[in-house]
Amino acid sequence: MRRPGTSFIQFRKRIPQDVLSKARGVSLSIPVGDEVFHTVIGARTGEITVSLRTRDSREAKERQAKVSVYLDSVWQALREGPKRLSHKQTQALAGEAYRHLVASFEDDPGSPEVWRKIVQLQANAMAGDDAARERWFGPTVDQTLANHGFVVALDSRTALLDAVGQALALASVQVARNADGDYSPDTVVNRFPVLERSKQTRAIVKTLPSGSQSITGLVEGWWREAKAAGRTVSTYDAYSRAARLLSEFLGHDDARAVTEDDIIAFKDHRLSQGVGLKTITGGDLPGIRQLYAWGMENRKVSHNPAEGVKVAKVKKKRTRDPDFTLEEATSILSHACKHQRTGKASEHISNAKRWVPWLCAYTGARVGEMVQLRKQDIRKQDDLWIIKITPEAGTVKDAEFREVPLHEHLVEMGFPSFVSSAGDGHLFMKLFGDSEDARRRAWRTTKNRVTEFVREVVTDKDVQPNHGWRHRFRTVAREVGISRDISFAITGHESKDEGDKYGTVTIKAKAGGLARFPRYTVLS
Repeated sequence: MRRPGTSFIQFRKRIPQDVLSKARGVSLSIPVGDEVFHTVIGARTGEITVSLRTRDSREAKERQAKVSVYLDSVWQALREGPKRLSHKQTQALAGEAYRHLVASFEDDPGSPEVWRKIVQLQANAMAGDDAARERWFGPTVDQTLANHGFVVALDSRTALLDAVGQALALASVQVARNADGDYSPDTVVNRFPVLERSKQTRAIVKTLPSGSQSITGLVEGWWREAKAAGRTVSTYDAYSRAARLLSEFLGHDDARAVTEDDIIAFKDHRLSQGVGLKTITGGDLPGIRQLYAWGMENRKVSHNPAEGVKVAKVKKKRTRDPDFTLEEATSILSHACKHQRTGKASEHISNAKRWVPWLCAYTGARVGEMVQLRKQDIRKQDDLWIIKITPEAGTVKDAEFREVPLHEHLVEMGFPSFVSSAGDGHLFMKLFGDSEDARRRAWRTTKNRVTEFVREVVTDKDVQPNHGWRHRFRTVAREVGISRDISFAITGHESKDEGDKYGTVTIKAKAGGLARFPRYTVLS
């Protein structure tokens, strides 16, 4: 309904007669969109009225359904008495609070100092009295319970308050790591179990009937095949994240119950969170679409709800060219030449700061391809030093190897001598463990540190701190007349010209092209 004097759509529902007397004085935490509205049922209250805080009729219907089911769970709890959460359920709900905080800030976490201060304030609240804990963590507890329509006993809420406090403190530490540039895999999130509901617990979310297909289950089924086919772990991470976010948004994990309207609502929800179009169009929707496509091919699901869902393309305004200017390039390279390892700084990271910018400058390679180089990936053949860029060392786009001769300037600067003196294994990464996760953590850490190092001298946000080298290499290659097929073979770009796919661009041809690439002159 609409109330005179406001354009917001309003929710209005009578309190059932059989619980009316028990409802007097009950506190409600009503979920409306991303907010929770608190109210107490008065002595003369016969109905619940709350603004849905939207003018959009479709969004109002979604919010109305959630409010209605929440209230139904409250009435049922009044009939049966509040329920108690198991310890596992308490930790699962705390995990939802953890994931929500991390997801809300990980793209743009802001200052690490601010988050460290928050961690300290949270610790003080946890060590303080009940009022302090309630003030800091109570709203999140109410939101989490309201999301599931849970009405719980006082002792269960107290236990959840403590668990959520601990989870939010851990989440703040994780966001502080992100703010520091550390996006290595989150090792904390897996400690929280998936929410399981006992027969006694009432919830607004749908439970999966026996034999159903879960959304997150599609990920694991797809990955078993995709891994064998050579797909990268980074793709698995992206698809897993998209499936988890969708499941959390919908409040259920039933892949067969997802509709196109659900995907549209999910897309709109992500946009409302401030998530960039590139993340949604390049990560969320393609991931969900691919998982459902696999599910249909393997008879796990009968439809693909993401197939027709699109996001309007907004052309990004360009205020400058995407490649580094000569001045920016020489500033970065000079900064690299002057870099000295100090204090307890990692030797591997220091080496990366010294050499990776130069390697990118003379190869046009992706920074991720350079930071994962191993000693065995650099060899001398006849009179040429050669870099082998291979998926055996880590992530390479399209999983295709290529070999690139070292520019003679890199040889004169002593890069081969550096490699010869280095220990076996990765040149710029220090691995703690033999697992794939350990390798990816080290890879991300080195990439982030190189990015931060470049940003010390090139602060213009309209140029990418590492990808700018790929653009600059192609620009210079055109200026000096290096043919497109040779330039593409060096940088690893894929040509759409069918003729370029015939024959091989040899090491000799690449070396001839690089011989025309001018040297960078920097101040020592």
